[in-house]
Order: sequence, then structure tokens, then C-alpha cells
Amino acid sequence: MELFPALQRDMGEKNGQRKGNPFFTMKENSRTIELPYGKVHSFTLGKAAWNETFSSAGYPKDPESWRSAINIMVSKYTHLPSDRIVVMDQVHKREIANIEKGKIGYWVPDPKGFADGDSEDHSDPSDKSGDGLVCFEPNTALVIKTADCVPLFCYSKTKPMIAAIHSGWRGTLLGISEKLVKWLLSEGFTEEDLQVFVGPCISKKNYIVQWDVAKHFMSMPPGVVIEAPGMGYLLGIKEAILVRLRKEFHHLNLDPQNEEVFLSEKYFSHRSKDEGRNINVIFWES
Repeated sequence: MELFPALQRDMGEKNGQRKGNPFFTMKENSRTIELPYGKVHSFTLGKAAWNETFSSAGYPKDPESWRSAINIMVSKYTHLPSDRIVVMDQVHKREIANIEKGKIGYWVPDPKGFADGDSEDHSDPSDKSGDGLVCFEPNTALVIKTADCVPLFCYSKTKPMIAAIHSGWRGTLLGISEKLVKWLLSEGFTEEDLQVFVGPCISKKNYIVQWDVAKHFMSMPPGVVIEAPGMGYLLGIKEAILVRLRKEFHHLNLDPQNEEVFLSEKYFSHRSKDEGRNINVIFWES
């Protein structure tokens, strides 16, 4: 079955016109880090990359079509085949998949002390519902789709490992970021060895929530939640994630710098009424 045929058709036309290596074009928020085991690349594909790839085509309407479109985009900018590009059906929880040979090898277990009943049932091997990806193999792209939520990336400075996390307010409360770090420490990594950084997301000043959401964050330090009379509350999801990580891991390397997506010319934002999504990618090139 041909998924989202307009996208496939536009991509074929673009490929006929394209020259040179596209890896260094049309990427926002990009990084390349030289490490003992190779190069770790991370970047975000936003509005410019979408328009360059698909021209006037609309946006996918279902998860399968989104995966098809993402595979086209990421393959274009990385030259990786689609079977080495991994995209989850994000569900705003804390499930993290370990990726082996481009597929889910196993699901990362919850650490001791995490609340029971908050995890998905992954007894179906075809289930791709999750919000985190970790991989110990080269030339595999891990992809997180966002519109306002926080994309977090992680890599090891010494041993082959990359990871990507999607964290909205629910995932933040459920501790998806802490879960990843705790598990990596149990696998022999150290806090000093790990680098965590934030991709483009909505800022606290533009993320208005009501009491039903804000109440879950009121016990956090001042500044995570600010009352906005007449509107509700301003909630800093990124700030909440950083508070939780810093409380738990005192030597973890954290880079909180990121770009705003709300009303951005470069990025999509659900609260700006955009239909598109930002495609956040990390992979290591051996």
C-alpha cells in the first residue's frame, strides 16, 4: 500500500532536482559531536525542511502516514535506509524501547520505586507505543515528533550510546527522563559520562495551563509554575524536567539551551495552530 502518495510523489520530484549531500542543509538546532566511537549528529527538521521535502503537500492524518513521511524526510537528510530510522507512536507515558537492528529489541524496565500501574502492556510484539528510544548501535536514527513538548537527547562521551525522549507534562510527571538515566547507570554508565540536552520546545511564558494540570507541579521550586491571573498558570515543562533531573543526579551534564517553537518561523507549534510537527533526530555515525 502506498502511504500518503502526495508526499511520495513530491519526494521523487525533489530527488530529481537535488544535488550534493543534503545532510548539511535545511536543518535547525543541529549539532555534530566528535566522540571516541564516532560522530553523534542531532538536529530538528521544522517548517523549512518540510516545505523543501514535500512542497505543497498537506500533513499526514494518522500514525502510519506520519511514519512514512518521517522516514522520507530523515532518509533524505541522513542517507540512512528506512529500516534504520525508528519512530514510535507517542502516548505521553514513560515507555522506553531499546533498539536493535532498527527494531525494538526489548523494553527498558521501570526502576525500583516507580509507581506500579503507570506502564503500558507490551505483550504484543508489534506494539510501538512509547515515548523513549535508546540504541547502542551505529547508523540508526532515533526520531521524536514534537509540536510543543520537550525533546531530550542523550549520548555517552566514552561508550557507544544514544537516546531520545519525548516529554510532555504527563511524561515529566511519570519520570521518563529519570527512568532513562537510572537505567543507563544500572548498565554501567556514569553520570559524568552522560550528556543530556534539550531540543526546541514551548517556553513557560507561552504554555498556559489550568489548575487540573498546574496542581501536579505546585510542590516544585518557585518558577516552575507561575499564576497568570485571568488566564490560568504558566508552566515550564523544561524547567520541571531539569529540576527533577538535578535533584536526582548531581553530576549529570545538562544543557538546557533550546529554541522557542511558539509562533516560530522555523518550528511547528500546536498552540500556534500548526498542523505540522517538528522531527527531532539523533544518530551516531561510526
